Amino acid sequence: MELKDRIIYQAGELFVKHGIKRISMDEIASKLGISKRTIYQNFKDKEDLLLQYIRHLELMQIEYVRDLSKNEQTVVHVFLRTIEMHKEFDFFNVQFLDDVEKYYPKAKQELIEQQKRGITFIKEFLEEGIKQRVIREDLNIEVVSFLLQDSSRTFINATRVTNKSFSNWELFFTSMINFIRGISTAQGIEIVDNYLTKYYSNTNV
Repeated sequence: MELKDRIIYQAGELFVKHGIKRISMDEIASKLGISKRTIYQNFKDKEDLLLQYIRHLELMQIEYVRDLSKNEQTVVHVFLRTIEMHKEFDFFNVQFLDDVEKYYPKAKQELIEQQKRGITFIKEFLEEGIKQRVIREDLNIEVVSFLLQDSSRTFINATRVTNKSFSNWELFFTSMINFIRGISTAQGIEIVDNYLTKYYSNTNV
């Protein structure tokens, strides 16, 4: 891995876990075993590093979905695999988004632009699902695309609630599965239900 990529990865991991404001460039350098000067040779400042991380995440997500689309049978299968993938990763610390909102205007604008691009990407994805007859053709695709793209922010806000009787993963899984099932045709619903049968069978083992 190139040094610049290593810096982005390490900084992003710390930002997501602890929030951006709490992490200093010294701490990032220490984690990597390099000097702070080396970081500044690759990035103008902390916000520049944050921007690179946010853009890196977007590219990773797009590449992941495109790779899945080549191997999975339908759009619904891709949705299910994407949901499942989130179980392997830590959920965003809400402090991360709070810090972006309050202190990093360029990063905030980048997230807004990413949301717009994401809506367009999801719209094309759903239209493919309609052609496959697994996504309902009577849907308002613009609205559904917006809701799916914005669901991550809605979910992250829900994680602020304390003393829940369920985990963040259970909250995410339940809300997303029901959303996908709701926009699916009978054929799509059958795919979701077969997946759930296997999922709960494995979970209860």
